[in-house]
Amino acid sequence: MATEIVVFEPINNGGGTSNNSASTSNRKGYTSRNTTDFARQRSLTSGLEYVAEAFDSEKLPVTLVSDIQRFLRVANLIELEEPRVAYLCRFHAFEVAHNLDRNSSGRGVRQFKTSLLQRLEQDEEVTIRKRKEKSDIRELRRVYRQFKDFIIKHGGEVHLDNRAKLINARAIASVLYEVLSTVTNAATSQALADAESVNAKSEIYVPYNILPLDQGGIHQAIMQLAEVKVAVASIRNVRGLPFLNDLKRRAVCVDLFDWLQFVFGFQKGNVSNQREHLLLLLANTHVRQVNKQSLALKIWDGAVDELMKKFFKNYTDWCKFLGRKSNIRLPYLKQEAQQYKLLYVGLYLLIWGEAANIRFMPECLCYIFHHMAYEMHSVLIGAISMTSGEKVMPAYGGGSESFLNNVVYPIYNVIYEEAMKNTKGTTDHSTWRNYDDLNEFFWSPDCFEIGWPMRLDHDFFFVNMPIDPKNRKPSMSVVSGEGMKTGDDEDEEIGDPKEKVREQIWLGKTNFVEMRSFWHIFRSFDRMWSFLILSLQAMIIMACHNLNNPLQVFEAAVLEDIMSVFITSSVLELIQSVLDIAFTWKARRNMKTSEITRNVLKVIISIIWTITLPICYVHSRGKYNCYSTQNQSWLGEWCYSSYVVAVSIYLLTNAVDMVLFFVPVVGKYIETSNTRICALLSWWAQPKLYVGRGMQESQISVFKYTFFWFLLLLSKLTFSYLFEIKPLISPTKKIIRTGVKNYDWHELFPTVKSNAGAIAAIWAPIILVYFMDAQIWYSIYCAIFGGVYGILNHLGEIRTLGMLRSRFRSLPSAFNSSLIPPRSKHNTEGTNQWFFHWFQKASENEKNNIAKFVVVWNQIIHGFREEDLISNREMDLMKMPLSSELLSGQIQWPVFLLANKLTTSLSIARDFMGTDASLLRRIKKDDFMYLVVIECYDLLKYIFEILLVGDLEQRVVFGVLDEIEESIEQSTLLVDFNLSELPSLHAKCVDLVELLVEGNEDNYSRVVKALQDIFEVATTDLMTHGSRTLDSLYSQQQLEENTYTLFSQLEPQLFASKHSIHFPLPDSGPVMEKISRFHLLITVKDRALDVPSNLEARRRISFFSTSLFMDIPRAPKVRNMLSFSVLTPHYMEEVKYSTKELHSSKAGASISFYMQKIYPDEWDNFLERTATQKLRDFDEDINEENLRDWTSFRGQTLSRTVRGMMYYRKALKLQAFLDMAEDDDILQGYDAIERKNDTLSAQLEALADMKFTHVVSCQMFGSQKATGDPQALDILDLMIRYVTMYPIYGEGLKIY
Repeated sequence: MATEIVVFEPINNGGGTSNNSASTSNRKGYTSRNTTDFARQRSLTSGLEYVAEAFDSEKLPVTLVSDIQRFLRVANLIELEEPRVAYLCRFHAFEVAHNLDRNSSGRGVRQFKTSLLQRLEQDEEVTIRKRKEKSDIRELRRVYRQFKDFIIKHGGEVHLDNRAKLINARAIASVLYEVLSTVTNAATSQALADAESVNAKSEIYVPYNILPLDQGGIHQAIMQLAEVKVAVASIRNVRGLPFLNDLKRRAVCVDLFDWLQFVFGFQKGNVSNQREHLLLLLANTHVRQVNKQSLALKIWDGAVDELMKKFFKNYTDWCKFLGRKSNIRLPYLKQEAQQYKLLYVGLYLLIWGEAANIRFMPECLCYIFHHMAYEMHSVLIGAISMTSGEKVMPAYGGGSESFLNNVVYPIYNVIYEEAMKNTKGTTDHSTWRNYDDLNEFFWSPDCFEIGWPMRLDHDFFFVNMPIDPKNRKPSMSVVSGEGMKTGDDEDEEIGDPKEKVREQIWLGKTNFVEMRSFWHIFRSFDRMWSFLILSLQAMIIMACHNLNNPLQVFEAAVLEDIMSVFITSSVLELIQSVLDIAFTWKARRNMKTSEITRNVLKVIISIIWTITLPICYVHSRGKYNCYSTQNQSWLGEWCYSSYVVAVSIYLLTNAVDMVLFFVPVVGKYIETSNTRICALLSWWAQPKLYVGRGMQESQISVFKYTFFWFLLLLSKLTFSYLFEIKPLISPTKKIIRTGVKNYDWHELFPTVKSNAGAIAAIWAPIILVYFMDAQIWYSIYCAIFGGVYGILNHLGEIRTLGMLRSRFRSLPSAFNSSLIPPRSKHNTEGTNQWFFHWFQKASENEKNNIAKFVVVWNQIIHGFREEDLISNREMDLMKMPLSSELLSGQIQWPVFLLANKLTTSLSIARDFMGTDASLLRRIKKDDFMYLVVIECYDLLKYIFEILLVGDLEQRVVFGVLDEIEESIEQSTLLVDFNLSELPSLHAKCVDLVELLVEGNEDNYSRVVKALQDIFEVATTDLMTHGSRTLDSLYSQQQLEENTYTLFSQLEPQLFASKHSIHFPLPDSGPVMEKISRFHLLITVKDRALDVPSNLEARRRISFFSTSLFMDIPRAPKVRNMLSFSVLTPHYMEEVKYSTKELHSSKAGASISFYMQKIYPDEWDNFLERTATQKLRDFDEDINEENLRDWTSFRGQTLSRTVRGMMYYRKALKLQAFLDMAEDDDILQGYDAIERKNDTLSAQLEALADMKFTHVVSCQMFGSQKATGDPQALDILDLMIRYVTMYPIYGEGLKIY
């Protein structure tokens, strides 16, 4: 089975030329002269006008669909433009179908061949007349070249439209190439001479995922990255490899993966995938470890070594654990060593890529790699086998699917058969092996008994386990007695050749068999249970002695009673040891002798201590020797007895565990070491398993953990002793002393002579609370420690809109310190020189970074609008203007932060009594208020500049503005102006701006009147002593009027002439944006304080803002980031809600109605975005696809998941834009760069492809396409919308 992942091609339903041999083996050749028997028949439509009609390419026989569907689909696509080529594609499909089923025995094959033959007869002569070339070969080649030229021309573009066309062009070209090859091979020698080298050019149409490694993709942006170039060069270094001449006969351009496929027989699709996989890993690792100067040289050895460490860490640990020598052997020459390293990494990737479910058995993969690495090394050095005297060759090499059939399939078959024995979870766990059981077999040196080539008669491959061992029939196998050496050339030497017959045995479970029991509650938490039980006993004893001082615990009598807890401890350990044997009983057959011995010894030792400690305690009670201390310490006197000595020895056995816990470095060394002493110590503590070793935390983490639990348990025990245990001691003693004379329930308990029942009744709830309140204390301390940790790490620092407004001014600087990579300084610069350079550039960088923050903020707001989380008005209120002023340090904050600031400042100025300086201080107390006043004045001045074009109007208006600025500079504003008239001026400005925003030519006279009103209020009401500019204007007009005659023509009023104002204003983006912002600043009231109103938008903004203040590593450049992938499994879940599902009312309400009621604000925003009026009933004019998208993005659908995952890629592109864009690019905006589709946009796409991959495993997509399921179209729509989403699906015998 081929495992190839390619970008889905809606036309190519099959794959490549896999069935070429089958379809051309017994084929009658046809040429450009149409010399076949079929071609000699007369067309039924001869003389009629040709009408192009698509032939059904979807409803095909199941046995033929994967082989001919792509030809029929291409024929339908090109039939209108190229009818003769479409005819040849259908003819080729007919020949393939006929060669596959000559007898038409398949279901529906006869009917299909008949209908296709009739269509070919109908189109034969008509298409010949429409042929543009002299022969079919030239006709095919002409169309083939058209698609080839299109691919070469647009191969590097990333625009959505061209990308979709490019995918179709590649699919069509691949089909045309196959048809052209068939026609060329069947043609005469003259036609062959006329044909060009098709094979040499076919590499243009090699399918790919991310890296186009063929000739047609070398000009794409991703292939121009320096790290990709050096990675490709390193992979294509095949110098010195054996069998190179044989390999080059098959392909012109070969690399290390082609060589591995040739030697070991891997699948073609697997080789393509893992080649790209390794190239991306090499490129990403290389670019992170070297600087720009060395990017273009060659792959750095450190990058290859890092990959080696990551890939083979488990393999080297596995070899060390089993005492085997690693088969990764490198030459001494540096250049050859790098080639060998890449070969080993490539071999492991190819094994992993074809391993299927064996990937869940990592140590099994290590076993396979161990042997294949030995074979590869032997082939590379030309080693000679000591048994055969010939060169060592791979055991399973040769065929194209040799590794799959001979290595993967036998092991997979064992997994499958063992899983079938499960019978859907109804079978006992001890009767079948799961992945862990099969994988744990390779934790033992016994796994090498399987040998290489693998002995399929080994017990590992035996599955059938008889139910009754007495009645089972022996399964015999012939064993050749192969033994494996443990020297340098292990796994290759064959031992005693004698054959013997033995019975195969089912290996059974390994190390663990699941058993369901309530005793797991104690066994899984035995340390906690033991501690609580022993602490309860000790506290009861202390309460019975009525201690008034904690130091009284060390009195001899009290201490002797408290030390009785060790007897209880020995009993609990005995229970634990017995449970260990009970729960591993079903796995006893496969347990090692050392493990069985350990469990038995633990039981024996526990029994000995359970007997010894009570005896010593009874015999030594009250018989102890005491010695007074000389320095009169707090101990008073020191006493000992035989029981004390026994307890000391008993505790000595647990001292090792205590040391290993408090000194984790020692414990980690002991667990990972293979020395005898360390193995003995770790053997007693736990079974020797391959996993779970050396996982101790650091010393600081252990200290934190211990400190946390010490405080928790101290609080819990103190509370329990003072408020639970001690208060019950006195009532218990009184109840015990009280005798039972007349018991009311003597009928039920006639022989009761004590109050034990009463004591049990009062102690039972206390004991229950005692064991349960540990969880309560744990919750309390988690809340305390979590709160402190959150405060120290700034978690949840911004939770509300009010907190966001108060901290918004610090967001750009926090963004700069978190998400903007630091500028790298050259090593050649000295410290002083660099400091001076930094001090000189700090201000410039800060201003540039503010512009970058504005870009990111606006993209977030645009994203909210695309998801209908906010309305158009809210978007305008939350956006930040992106202008050249940002580079000079002038920030224009979002309007929702400045809401009501202008109105408040006008109210303050209207009623203010004092000096100008006091007024300025009052306004500057609120930074946003001061900024909005300055911005509104600048915007009003800007509007006058573009609105007034008459010389007189400009001279008058700007003269008045100069007077205002002069009064501000001289601090005489309150004297020269009557600020109580500011609200009237504000109202007139609102009227003017509203007319400008509307931009209706019919409002010209209203604009003139609004300007005159503003001028009148400003000069008459606002200015106390009038305007000097206006006075000079009146004086000049008076002189001019005196010279006019009676019948002189009257001049129009100010602003009233035809050429005095420019209205309507030009509909350019920057101008209207400024006017719209000015309109919002002077009109927005308190309602903007609740922007955004959507709770999800608020949550996202709060999360983004909070993350900027968290203690997180500074983001590197996108090019230096780690790459990552996301895999989304999809079976039959909803892709998008269908129209029928949207309007069906199964539960009383349709999905559409339900979503509208859950998200009412988002529904209103959706109607606004789609320019649809809101009606009471469902509006049939709403676009169904838009409605389906809106509803599906709010349900549990695949489309919602894919959109969410693709946000990763969108964020990476945006971050890359900030890394690479210059000031001019930033000022243009991110959206403008994307629309241009220029070089920068292509580079952003390339970097995003390098760092992020989203794969969707559409398991049923192949069958959905074949059956015409609407979900197939929905998946196709997702693939068109997100062109970098890579679906995996099965179709026939191929996986794409």
